[in-house]
Amino acid sequence: MKSNELLDKIKKLFDKKGFGFVFLALIAGVALMLVPSEGGAEAVTGTENSQGSAEYCAMLEQKAKRLICELPEIDNCEVFITLETGYRFIYATDQHVKQSGESKETDKTIVLAQGEDGEAPILIEETMPSVAGVAVVCSGASYQSQYRIIELMCALFDIKSNRISIQT
Repeated sequence: MKSNELLDKIKKLFDKKGFGFVFLALIAGVALMLVPSEGGAEAVTGTENSQGSAEYCAMLEQKAKRLICELPEIDNCEVFITLETGYRFIYATDQHVKQSGESKETDKTIVLAQGEDGEAPILIEETMPSVAGVAVVCSGASYQSQYRIIELMCALFDIKSNRISIQT
């Protein structure tokens, strides 16, 4: 009798508009998670380009400096930025899982594609360096101007105000 009640409840749920599709999508998602993966993506951070990160940092400093100098009563300032991370690249990988008994062995290789310059890895995503902190040195800035600079830097680099230092 309890199985009939459960079956009736399930039938009532399927009668509701759209629930059947959601239920089928949920089952398909669970099934896909249980199937071993044969490919994917792998993050590679070891190939960060420190020269590129330095150029990126210098460009951010110049833009921030120009923006700050647009504020009233700020004539000249210097901006110094510290990066939290460098560039991060995620490449396509081919993954093979070998299962023998209770042990699993995973073999990952980066997928290469033929290009103009020969074979090259397939880049899926590139993440720009993130800003860790900002130091601003400007002469004669009032407390109100310092507050505006902090607001600007918080909005510009999406960092908290305690990561910004202003020296006058």
